[in-house]
Amino acid sequence: MREGRVIRVGMGEGVVERDAGAVLLAGGLGSCVAVVLHTPCPRVGAMAHVMLPQSFGWDTAPFKFADTAIPALLESFRRAGGDPASAVVWVVGGAGMFGMAASSVLNLGARNVEAVREALRKQGLRPHAEDVGGSVSRTVALHVGTGRLVVRTAGGPEREL
Repeated sequence: MREGRVIRVGMGEGVVERDAGAVLLAGGLGSCVAVVLHTPCPRVGAMAHVMLPQSFGWDTAPFKFADTAIPALLESFRRAGGDPASAVVWVVGGAGMFGMAASSVLNLGARNVEAVREALRKQGLRPHAEDVGGSVSRTVALHVGTGRLVVRTAGGPEREL
């Protein structure tokens, strides 16, 4: 199986893919959070690049906000044949940029992570693994064909979750 078709998931975007050769990639995850799902059979991968914890009642950009991104991603995942109940779920990002303490109300990264966790809980889902917090940005890549999830921190090595 050939991997290599990179699909960039930009800020406030969500992508669901069935192509085994695709790699879903979200870069520059500072305070933003990537929510990633994968099932091997049927092979479906999904990623949302969440920017903010809560929507303002607008539905023009559902993947931008944690409270609307999770239901929208799960609906798209189901339409592509994936079963969220059997999916592996990862949460990556949510760094506290600018030296904010994790407990600070101004720490957008921590608020994003908590909002994503809460939205997943409301859907009956728990992350299989997380790489969240800290003070450095991350890049995350899901290899749809294998379900391999690779995270790289700014200035750091790649590691698989």
